[in-house]
Amino acid sequence: MLCSAYGQSFLESVTLSLDKGFEGVYAKGETIKVYAEVEKETPALVKVYQNGQFTDVSETVLPAGKSEVFSGSYDEATALMIRLANPADQKDSTTIGAIVAPEDFLPGYDEPADLRAFWKKQLKKMRRDKMKVKLTPVEIPGEDGEKYVCYDLEINCLDFRPVRGYLAMPRNAKRRSLPIAIYAHSAGKLTASYTKATVKKAVSLAKSGNGAIALDINAHGILNGQDDAYYEAMEKELHGYSGRRVVDHESFYFRGMFLRMVRALDYLCSRKEWDRKRVLVTGGSQGGAQSAALAGLDSRVTMVVVDVPAMWDSGGILRGRTSCWTKPLERDGLDSPAATIMPYYDACNLMRYYKGELVVNVGLIDLTCPPASVWSVYNVCPASSKVIHPCAWKGHSGRYSVPTKEERDRIRGIMNNYLDEAIKAYLK
Repeated sequence: MLCSAYGQSFLESVTLSLDKGFEGVYAKGETIKVYAEVEKETPALVKVYQNGQFTDVSETVLPAGKSEVFSGSYDEATALMIRLANPADQKDSTTIGAIVAPEDFLPGYDEPADLRAFWKKQLKKMRRDKMKVKLTPVEIPGEDGEKYVCYDLEINCLDFRPVRGYLAMPRNAKRRSLPIAIYAHSAGKLTASYTKATVKKAVSLAKSGNGAIALDINAHGILNGQDDAYYEAMEKELHGYSGRRVVDHESFYFRGMFLRMVRALDYLCSRKEWDRKRVLVTGGSQGGAQSAALAGLDSRVTMVVVDVPAMWDSGGILRGRTSCWTKPLERDGLDSPAATIMPYYDACNLMRYYKGELVVNVGLIDLTCPPASVWSVYNVCPASSKVIHPCAWKGHSGRYSVPTKEERDRIRGIMNNYLDEAIKAYLK
């Protein structure tokens, strides 16, 4: 990679900031100012993106110290990104985001008239198949093994892969004493640790607040605790699942994933330890999609805590902006079956029926799950209480566009703390 004038990448050498600091939220007509700070004079390209679409580029030379590199205002809801790139290698860049009147964003899809009837039919079919539960005790290492129990859980789910994950809770929990907490996983290579359920995650969630019936659920119904060869084989089998062409409701991959969430909750709610009041679901990216699906399909869910959620307005392109992952209309076409099938699966419609509490983290430089899309779902959700936490330097999957590791860790800590504290407080 060709680097900036003094040997470092733009991400390492250019500090971007806004006149409104961390959150980057502006009103209509309010002037947005973006500043760049460098140690030495540095040539740069200033690129402007509105609602995920590239709109302008200009050349400049950043003087040593802090200088203004962009100033502008907007009279309608706009998600803005300012990217500074190395003229010699435009992949070498750093980015900051801002958002104008986010409360005005609306989803691309309309709600299908038979949305509820469709899902009622799917759930009825699933529940007609008698639940078969397999619980295998799993050893918990260290002192936690004295205070908590853990099981490898498997539950049949129609002709899909079963519900599989790790179930943990305080040992000898009393009847009706514990809330339910479900952790749903993001997308990624199945050989990576963050895509698989673990005993550690299940126990950690079970320890939150005053304790919980915690399930770390595998998104794909894959087996727990297998060797690398198994996950490598599953990776090959499922490769590209999110980009598969959407043909019909029955074969759509996420139908099985969403039904497994409800199947899991059916079982958890049958346990004597559940307090009959609280059900929390949490996850990031694809885990946010699963969380929204469960919340929208099952009124027992009372708290949703999500980070950069996916499938939150995957029809954004219909309103002239970048859609949320899996971006089916960009891939399959505006006149493809996806245009009529995705509205049944997108959070923009499912979350219209969620009335519990909601906490959302959103990144203003996230192009995978763009802030305008996430906000559009947030806006139509009739949650009893809701809060959204934006960050001007936050991208997807834990990426932060700031120069130093110390600053990345600081900002990441703030954003993670929003979610962690919400979970702990709710599970008390």
